[in-house]
Amino acid sequence: MLINRLRSCWVAGVLVGAALLPLWARDINVRGTVTNIEDEPLYRVSIYNATTNKLVGATNEDGKYLVKIDSEGELIFSSLGYEEKRVAVRGELTIDVELEPSAVALNEVVVSAKRIVDKVVPEPTDIEVKGNYFHVKTRVKIPRELFTTDARMIIQPGIYNVSRGQMIFLEPVVFDGKEYAITQERMYDYDTRQDPLSRYVQVKSTSSRKDDWVGYNDSTYVENPNDDFRCDMMVAMENYNRVLYRDTFVIARGVVNPLRFLVYDIPGSAVKNERFFPQPEMQLRDTRGDVNLTFRVNQSRLNLDDGNNREEMQRLVARLREVENDPNARLKSFSISGTASPDGSYEKNMKLAGQRMSSAMDWVLKELNESTRRQLDISTDASVEPWSRVAELLRADGKNQEADAIQAIIDQYPDNPNRQWRKVVSLPFYRPLITGTYLPQLRRVSYELLFSQYRYLTDEEIKSLYQTNSSELTRNEFWRLYNLAGSADEREAICRRALEVYPKFLVAATDLSAILIEKGKPDAELLVPYLSLPELPDETRLNQVVAWMAVGKFGQADSLAADLPDTGVYHKAKVYAAALNGRYDEVIQEVSADSPFNEVLMLLAIKANDRAWEKAKLLGNSARECYIKAVAANRVDEVVLALSYLESAFKKDPSLRDIASIDGDVLDLLQQQDEEE
Repeated sequence: MLINRLRSCWVAGVLVGAALLPLWARDINVRGTVTNIEDEPLYRVSIYNATTNKLVGATNEDGKYLVKIDSEGELIFSSLGYEEKRVAVRGELTIDVELEPSAVALNEVVVSAKRIVDKVVPEPTDIEVKGNYFHVKTRVKIPRELFTTDARMIIQPGIYNVSRGQMIFLEPVVFDGKEYAITQERMYDYDTRQDPLSRYVQVKSTSSRKDDWVGYNDSTYVENPNDDFRCDMMVAMENYNRVLYRDTFVIARGVVNPLRFLVYDIPGSAVKNERFFPQPEMQLRDTRGDVNLTFRVNQSRLNLDDGNNREEMQRLVARLREVENDPNARLKSFSISGTASPDGSYEKNMKLAGQRMSSAMDWVLKELNESTRRQLDISTDASVEPWSRVAELLRADGKNQEADAIQAIIDQYPDNPNRQWRKVVSLPFYRPLITGTYLPQLRRVSYELLFSQYRYLTDEEIKSLYQTNSSELTRNEFWRLYNLAGSADEREAICRRALEVYPKFLVAATDLSAILIEKGKPDAELLVPYLSLPELPDETRLNQVVAWMAVGKFGQADSLAADLPDTGVYHKAKVYAAALNGRYDEVIQEVSADSPFNEVLMLLAIKANDRAWEKAKLLGNSARECYIKAVAANRVDEVVLALSYLESAFKKDPSLRDIASIDGDVLDLLQQQDEEE
């Protein structure tokens, strides 16, 4: 009993002592991915140990990171433009994080006489366009009162597509104080390549008594240069432990791009090189034919001199020879039907019909070669025509009284053909009328030929097949149907269906592209799958160049246009693709020669503003001409005139106000006009 008490006391003491000890923890490697709310990976997100306030890592281009931290520690994820996020580790080896956009309000830079000492001041600028590349050039003032020698300033500009809600980050600028730079070298054991921002670093070299100006010049590719854009600049300053300062500015609104109004007319073109046209193809089709032979009374042997027998047999033999000698045809089946007239006993007539069938079959088969006979599917049928058929022939000739007499006998003995025959024979008109005129018509042998033949379809057959089962049409048949179509809508529908059946139908795709260009609805993706083919019609490249130009893919259009011939409409496409892609000096003369309006646009593009203004004054007074006069006047500080021209442009075409709202050349005029109103 005493031993048990001692043991219980010892256990209790151990538990109390354990409760007083700190929890044991260990360092672990934590991995994960940092994304934005659209699940896109975020690059260069700084990751801090919340306990020590030390930077422990950063994300790579895929948004992934790897850091070592206490298993019971806490991580801080920080990135320009996003809200800071703290996450408890709790022993987890994988922690994925989603950062939300920063709620910091965007303020446009306002230059005033008051000295700003508590924030970074980037200079306002313009977004200049050359082709699909946006260029941003500015300076950022860093007040000496704000920046300290042991701090890092990160300047991150971005082009924000307002129309689509997308941000394109430009290269950052990292401005380090001297003390901060030295500490960074020591922390990375003098291998600063471990710092993910090392290649962007500038180290402060000016006196501590001076403000610093950090120059910035970068460009980026954009897909949709005619959208609404602004340039944001996010600025943050941090020391070794925390973010000291953060702000975001709008340094440019709209895009300076006078060539958005460039006037050119480059029509789409259908393929003209016959080498690319689809070749005719034969289709396998079944064809039927038949002949009718007549026989004398009670005769089973075929007599070619009776009726049209000789002519019918010659036609049959000719058809057989034609099929046999055609390498694109094959006889499939041959059916024969022997028929006897109803005079006489039914059993005798059935036998006679069979004999006639055999006689005719022997005659026909001897005309076929052995291989054809082996391949044929032969079927036979013997029958006796009923007396009702005689009644039909009489009525057809207007002999209704005689027909009624025969029909009365049929009705009296409906299931007895032999009794019917005996009664009909006793009719007074039987011999003079029935035996000589109508019974011979019922003694015959009929053939039906069914053969498969590869042949070219007629236009009517193609039209019919397109309506019933267009998937059976060949490329050439679609092509013939396309050329028979009477309207652009019909041709478009035929091309689209042809491409559904034959997705690699180059000519159909090229001509469809030309139709869509003519309709003002170019499809920039339609011809892309064909561009890698070893051989292409010039028209395919031309249509793709025009389509890319229409959707603002000027760099790709210019590159592809280089492969076009330097003649006619191809040369014109090369010139305008080069102009829109920013190669102004090479083509300014040709583009300017097309129209005075284009000349002014090109002068504005190369910033020959004084010359542009002189030429603009000579333009007419259409809505767009007034708009461009406003741009040119504003460039040379003729603000009153510019406002007047802009107002006139809006009156003539109110839709130009939408363009003005994203045009860096007139945004200030628009703002002034709105204030006055």
